[in-house]
Amino acid sequence: MRNIGAGVLKAGVAAALCVLATSPHARAAPREGAQAMDMDFSKVTSRAKAQALVARGELVKIRFVPERFGGPGDRENTGYVPPDALFALDFAHDRISGLIEIEGAISLVVDLDYRGKSIVPSRIVYIAKDKSEGSIELVVDIW
Repeated sequence: MRNIGAGVLKAGVAAALCVLATSPHARAAPREGAQAMDMDFSKVTSRAKAQALVARGELVKIRFVPERFGGPGDRENTGYVPPDALFALDFAHDRISGLIEIEGAISLVVDLDYRGKSIVPSRIVYIAKDKSEGSIELVVDIW
């Protein structure tokens, strides 16, 4: 699992994102009991390969911490997912927005799981904590 960053998100204010220096090759094994999925991005091991799949419509470029939360457009916050994952990511981001509206400020951590040497995350986990240290974890399985 790679931790992409942590920051405090407030309504109407850009996130203060602190990108952590972790190895891009820190990979997690598939979860026990996880169902086999039709997609296999294990051979996508470089940005050039990912860009070729973007050109064919098989992947889309995203920000792990979205722009609406102040996520920068830098390399560390940029990744690739299949287009079908966008619906689940939008749902997770909307839940985070709702928490910001209720609490006024939250801290957000984004963890990325990978399979093998692929640069396409197999799972994105958003951990949002409110002021009272209550938290929600939103897991988006990608492939």
